[in-house]
Amino acid sequence: MTGTPLLTFSQTHGYESLPELLRLEELPQKARIHIINTLTQLVESHWRWNNNTHHRELVAPLLTISRDVYMDHYGRQLARWTPELALFHSLVEATVMHDKFHKVFDLVQYILRHPYCPGTLIVGMKTAFANGRIAYSIDDSGPPTIIPMVTPQEGNAISSSLKQLADAGLGGSASHLRKSSECINRREWADSIRESIHAVESVAMKIDPEVKTKGLKVALQSLKEQVDHHTALQQAILKLYGYASDEKGIRHALQDKSNPRVGMDEAVFMLGTCASIASYLWRKHSAT
Repeated sequence: MTGTPLLTFSQTHGYESLPELLRLEELPQKARIHIINTLTQLVESHWRWNNNTHHRELVAPLLTISRDVYMDHYGRQLARWTPELALFHSLVEATVMHDKFHKVFDLVQYILRHPYCPGTLIVGMKTAFANGRIAYSIDDSGPPTIIPMVTPQEGNAISSSLKQLADAGLGGSASHLRKSSECINRREWADSIRESIHAVESVAMKIDPEVKTKGLKVALQSLKEQVDHHTALQQAILKLYGYASDEKGIRHALQDKSNPRVGMDEAVFMLGTCASIASYLWRKHSAT
C-alpha cells in the first residue's frame, strides 16, 4: 500500500476515532513494525541459498549495504562479518524494535543514504512512516533526510522548500536545513536553530554577497529595492533573525545546553520558519 493510509470501515462511520499523528520522539511498537517490515521486504528479495554453508546469503546490492552497516554504522570488525542473511536481519531487528527512536532513525537514514540503496526502499520507507503515523517524514530531494513534522502540512512545506532550494542550485542552504533536522533528531535544539538560521544566511549571501560582512539586513534591503514586499514582513524576518543572533541569543549561547527556553518546540518552529523564509527570499529574488 502506498500514499495516505485508508480509513477502516469503523473509522469512516464513526465507530472508532480517526488515527492521529504521533508526537515527536514517539515510536511505538506498531510504528516500529512498519519500519522493520519494509526492511525485511528488502532483505527477502536479495538473497541466495549457499549449498556449501547451507545458509541464506545476501546478494548485491544488499550484500555491500550489509557489510558497510556492520563496519561503519555499528563500528564492528570486518573479520567478524558474514554475508549471512540472519546476521544482518538480527542486527537491524534489534535496533528497530528495541533501541531509542533516534538510534532507529540513525540506522534507517544510514541505509537510505547508502550509494547502493535501491530507490524502491526509499519509496517503501516513506510509505512506512506514513502508515505508522510517525511525526517525521523522509525528504529525498537531496541525501534522504528524516525531518520532523508536527503536522503533515508542515512536513510537506519543509520538503517543498528543500526541493526549491536544491532545484535553484542553493545546495548550501538545503544542506543547513537537513543538518537542522538531524540535530532535532539528536535533541540538539540550539544547534538545530543555528543551522536553520545559516540556511537563511546562505540564501541572503547569494542575493547580496555583502551580507557576509554587513548582515542579513543588507540583503533584505537590497531585495526590497528590487521587488516590492511589505516592510512589516521584512521587519518580522529581521526580528526572527535577531532572536537567534543577538549577543544573548541562541547563536552565542550554544554552550548553555540547559537553557529551558531552547527546546524541541523552538527548534521545530525555527526549522519550518527558516525553510519558508529561505525559499521565499529566493523566489522573490528570482522574480526579478
